Amino acid sequence: MSMAASIGKKLLSMIPLALIVSIILFGLINLLPGNAAMAILGDSGNLEQIEQLEAELGLDQPVYIQYINWLKGVCTGDLGTSILTGQPVIDRIAERMPVTFELIVLSVVFAAAVGVPLGIICAVRRNRASDYILSSVSIIGVAMPAFWVGMLLIMLFSIKLHWLPASGYTPFFENPVENLRSMALPVFATGIALAATIVRQTRSAVLDVLGQDYMMTAKSKGVRYRTQLWRHALKNALIPVITAISMQIAGMIGGSVVIETVFLLPGMGKSMVDAIFQRDYPIVMGEALVIAVFIILLNTLVDVIYIFVDPRISRSGKKGR
Repeated sequence: MSMAASIGKKLLSMIPLALIVSIILFGLINLLPGNAAMAILGDSGNLEQIEQLEAELGLDQPVYIQYINWLKGVCTGDLGTSILTGQPVIDRIAERMPVTFELIVLSVVFAAAVGVPLGIICAVRRNRASDYILSSVSIIGVAMPAFWVGMLLIMLFSIKLHWLPASGYTPFFENPVENLRSMALPVFATGIALAATIVRQTRSAVLDVLGQDYMMTAKSKGVRYRTQLWRHALKNALIPVITAISMQIAGMIGGSVVIETVFLLPGMGKSMVDAIFQRDYPIVMGEALVIAVFIILLNTLVDVIYIFVDPRISRSGKKGR
C-alpha cells in the first residue's frame, strides 16, 4: 500500500468513528435529567407550558428523529443555541477554543522540550546517579494529579512569592507578556505529567534502539557514538514517544476541564462545567462533540506522522496481504 493510500485510508476512517461518537454523545445527553424546555421555563413552568415548549423545540419527537435533525444542523455548522443566553453554540466555541488550544499546545511543547532531552540523558547515562535521580523524579511526576500540582503552584508562586497570577487570562495579541504569565502555572500543571511520561518513554526507546544489531554494526564500523545517537537511535525511538504523547494529549484535553476550573481560564473545559451546572445542554453537547472530534483528528494525525517517520508502516498492509 502506497503512502498516499495509507493516509487516505486513515482520513476516511474518521467519518464512521465521528458518527459513532456523535450517537453516543447524543444518547448520553438525553439520559440526563430534564431537557431544554424544563431548563428554559425553570420552576415557574407548569406541565402544560413544558409540553407546549417541547413541541415547539421538537423534543416531543422520537429520540432518533431528534438525533437526525441535530445531525443535519451539525453538518451545516449549526450546533444549536444556548438556552440561557441565546448565543449560537458555534460562537461560544469560537470564543473558548483558542484558550484551551493554547493551553494544550504550550503544555505539549513544554513537556517535549523537557522530557526528550532528559530521557536521552537517562539513556546515555544508564545506571548512573543522574539516571536514578531523573527516573525517580519522573515516577513521582507521573503520579501527581494535575489539579493538586496546580494548587501547590498557586500557593507557592502566587500567594507566597507573588510572582505569577493565580487566575485569569490575558489574550496573547492583547499583551503577549501577560499572556505568558497567566498561562505559566496552568501549562506547568498540565504538562508535568506528560513530561515525566516522555522521560520514561524516551529512555526506554533509546536504550532499546541502541541495543539493536544494526547499531552494534555501526559501532563496529567506527561510526561516532554521537552520530549513532542523533542520526539513527533518536529517529527510530520517536515512534513510541509520539505514541505516548498522543495518548497523553487525549487525557490532557479531558484534564483541561479541571485545570481551567482551578485557574479560572475561560476555555472550553470551564465552559462545559458551567453549562452542565446550568443545564445548558446544547452547549454541553456541542462542546463535547468538538472535543471528541478533535481527539479523533489528533489520533489520525499521529497515525499520519507514523507513516512519515517510518514509511514501513504504510507498506505493512501490502505485505500482510
